[in-house]
Amino acid sequence: MKPRGLALIGTLPALLAVSHPAAGVQSQAELPRIADTAGALDNSARMPGPAAPEKNASCDGEVEYCPSAIQSRVDRSFSSVPIDSALAAARGGLTEIVERGCDQSNECEWRDRSGVGHFAWGDGEADLYIVIKTIEAETFAGRSIPALGIGTARKQADVIANVRRFLGDVEVDCDPAHVSGNVGPVECGATLNPGWIQIGFDHDGNLLRVRFDGYQFI
Repeated sequence: MKPRGLALIGTLPALLAVSHPAAGVQSQAELPRIADTAGALDNSARMPGPAAPEKNASCDGEVEYCPSAIQSRVDRSFSSVPIDSALAAARGGLTEIVERGCDQSNECEWRDRSGVGHFAWGDGEADLYIVIKTIEAETFAGRSIPALGIGTARKQADVIANVRRFLGDVEVDCDPAHVSGNVGPVECGATLNPGWIQIGFDHDGNLLRVRFDGYQFI
């Protein structure tokens, strides 16, 4: 993949929080804890394990974003707005959630009708691209979660069993030594190509949130 040259716009206080979550259930206001330039987006933030199959044969070295087949399937399971979509083109199907002090497009969460969060990054207000998707379990209370085939499962064992079925040969790792703090005090994840997923639980094994990073953008 040819990296996109991206620059920080604003402070992204919600997107770039660096503190790790305290034990127990996190509130929705704490959601993003999405990335920091020194830690959460380096390789240690990615769950180890075999990568998904190599990129599609139609991609060449000049393509900026070229997801593997399984990553494309993961992407579609979250929402119909693909990773690396221009925010300007996707706005019609998204609602800007202006909270936690955000005041610019790339400091705010954009949510689709089902409640899936989308975060954008880019070189300026007119050049923002969707790079991360998130799901809060509480937003889907009483509803099935299509992402990763999670469905109505909410307990860790059931959620991970469903995710493993969805991902097939891609390894899902729940090693407590690999908790990044992005999604909860208990974390499972999988390495895709070129992105990764993280699934967070509280200490009682209840699903908190799910995060899908399309690619490393910082």
